[in-house]
Amino acid sequence: MDLSLATWSLNRLLRNTDKPIVYLDVPAMVRQHFGIEALELNNVFFAARDGDYLRKLVAAAEKAGLRLLNIAVDEQGDLSSADPSARELGLERYGAWIPIAAEMGIGAIRANSGGRAVADKPAGDPARVAAEQACIDSLRHLCDIGKKHGVAILVENHWGLSADPGSLARVVAAVRQSHGNDAAGTLVDWGNWPQHIDRWDALRQVFPYAMAVHAKVNDIDENLNHPSFDHARCLQITREAGYDGWLGIEYEGKDDPMTGIERAVRKLRALL
Repeated sequence: MDLSLATWSLNRLLRNTDKPIVYLDVPAMVRQHFGIEALELNNVFFAARDGDYLRKLVAAAEKAGLRLLNIAVDEQGDLSSADPSARELGLERYGAWIPIAAEMGIGAIRANSGGRAVADKPAGDPARVAAEQACIDSLRHLCDIGKKHGVAILVENHWGLSADPGSLARVVAAVRQSHGNDAAGTLVDWGNWPQHIDRWDALRQVFPYAMAVHAKVNDIDENLNHPSFDHARCLQITREAGYDGWLGIEYEGKDDPMTGIERAVRKLRALL
């Protein structure tokens, strides 16, 4: 395993109203400051979607010696909704990023499950069961497109339906059963679990389907203490699951992102 960076870690700098970072400059900056060799992109920071801009972004990564791993996509529409029009919007919006990823030589996109309306309903509740099936159907449709372009569809434990590890595992398992293990998987975030969820049990439930990982870092101090949760235990579970891909640092703390990312790199490299 080696470290990559989820560029969401820089979202406050990218969205700074006074002097924002230019996304095309991110690869060189990341390579120079952190020595990281791979990036996860976020669609919300793309300045354009035309071929010229996409080529510039790829060229910037190549010049910095960085591999582009996936695009984390946040779009309107709800892939788990009981409303067909909401699902159709989601399929249209997420589906549009699959050929973009392929054009950039990127092998996966991350789509959100949706399903905020059923997030608090227990397993077996008819509304949750229906939402899971809607999500399965939606992801199968995206995988149909993904297979044509060589792009996998990832689902992160993020919010809504995917905040429940059982739901996330069932959905991805069903999609893999129809489309194969290379078509879909989980993007496992160490930190994105609700307070009432047992983090360690949840990670073990979704790691069998992992194709990517967010090594989430919240507030980390100058001594590399991370009180939110135990990174060493997260890494142990990651290894026990047989995952040997990239660990994508995703910093969401209160400190300056450059400082937070630098501390995360030091802490995680020491653990590795």
